[in-house]
Amino acid sequence: MARGENALIAVAGAPTAVTNGAIAGILDEIGKGLENASVDEIYGATAGLSGIVEGRIIDLGAQKRKTIENLRRTPGSVLSGRYRFLSEEDGAALIAALKKYQIGTLFLLGGLPAIELAKFTIEAAKRENYEISVLCVPLSPENEVAAGDHTPGFGSAARAAAIAARDAARGAQGGEEPIVVLEVGGAGAGWLAAATSLARDPGNSAPHLILLPEQEVDADEMAEEARRAYQKYGYVVVVTTDGAKDKNDEQLNAAQLTDVLSDKLNLPARWDKVGLTVSVSGANIARADADEAYNLGCLVATLADDGLSGYAVSLKRDGEGRGEKGYKVVESSQKLEDVSELPRQVPSEYLTPSGTNVTDAFIEWAKPLLGGAMIEYAALS
Repeated sequence: MARGENALIAVAGAPTAVTNGAIAGILDEIGKGLENASVDEIYGATAGLSGIVEGRIIDLGAQKRKTIENLRRTPGSVLSGRYRFLSEEDGAALIAALKKYQIGTLFLLGGLPAIELAKFTIEAAKRENYEISVLCVPLSPENEVAAGDHTPGFGSAARAAAIAARDAARGAQGGEEPIVVLEVGGAGAGWLAAATSLARDPGNSAPHLILLPEQEVDADEMAEEARRAYQKYGYVVVVTTDGAKDKNDEQLNAAQLTDVLSDKLNLPARWDKVGLTVSVSGANIARADADEAYNLGCLVATLADDGLSGYAVSLKRDGEGRGEKGYKVVESSQKLEDVSELPRQVPSEYLTPSGTNVTDAFIEWAKPLLGGAMIEYAALS
């Protein structure tokens, strides 16, 4: 059958601080009146693709102009990303629902679940002989999608995680428990944990150790490194994830790592865990991150108008992009079939041999993504 004239936006997986910005980009670009006028009405699924099957959609084209403008400043997602794995049998029901609303263009936004669901929908449409353009905007606070230089949502979450690490240091330095373990998101990849290294400045040495899922550590050597930091600074902040392990394959998430360090150093210790609040922190939205999400939303709408399908939009870093100056990205695209459904790993050149820290190369890569310097805290001389 002929391609439907309506479009649908759906989110799959966890929201980011800039997901709404990408939605605004799509709506603004379509609202301008695309060259080929490929979209008539545009809807939003209020509960992921499951919501499509259940008929839980909203007319996004009927929203007030002020609402669309405010989306760029609103963290999280106005469209729920509730996600469940779909079986092959669900494919026919999904396509039937898309037919009902005459959806000819499906925009999927989110992390790895969005990539998986985009591929699922393409295959389901082929089986049902249904013509549809399926396009994806990867968005991830954990930088988990291996598309482009980084995924929008990461820069803002990285800034929030770095600030959380600095604040944890203030609590450890002035509190009764000199060992603080902070757990951030990243079961399969440690980009957010690595980003806490950006908390360091001349007045703040923490975090002193950073453990990532990509590299197992020697528990005894790690504890000795923590002991040396305590002897030097009088407190220790260690950042970990729920995917970190030692060389005996023992988990080193926050609770377990705190027990290990308290036992080996014979010092009071506590742990904190930051999760969704870091991913969608409105107070820490990085300007560049917000702009990148919006621009990719505009780009994906243009691709749809050109009749393309099976693509993910992404960012490429232009030039060296070192430090806070000279950072520039260009919008690009790549075939969905070339985007892995496995988490993007932190490369070995960004990790120290001990597995307890990151290299200067990572800091140079990540620093521009935070959108400027953080507030400087005072320190006694």
